[in-house]
Amino acid sequence: MTAPGPKTDAFAALLGIDVQRRGAGHTVATLTTDERHANPRGMVHGAVFYAVASAAVAAAANDEEHSGIASSVLVEYLRPASIGDVLSAEVTRGVSTEREDVFIGTVRRGDQGDVLAWVCARATRRSRQN
Repeated sequence: MTAPGPKTDAFAALLGIDVQRRGAGHTVATLTTDERHANPRGMVHGAVFYAVASAAVAAAANDEEHSGIASSVLVEYLRPASIGDVLSAEVTRGVSTEREDVFIGTVRRGDQGDVLAWVCARATRRSRQN
């Protein structure tokens, strides 16, 4: 029998995204970009921004008590990223209803660098006891 609680995000790991929980509903996901992450113009592909943000949301939505299933992730792109940049997505739970959590956050260049995108996401919350 597997232990209850959040599991490792295999897809994020495959992409090289490191996910760190900072507390209930608060995570940071980081990725150092390289030429594999380039769009045809030589900048970081928008899907890479989305993958890093989505990994942060997924981890924030899952904890020891709840299993969250993301129902929407909106990434608003503000600035491009260059190959070699570290993308850092930080999200926190902003609002909770009886069945859903809403997460807000940013994607930055590094820990405290320029804001490259903002993130708003929603996840359905289910108890791990069910």
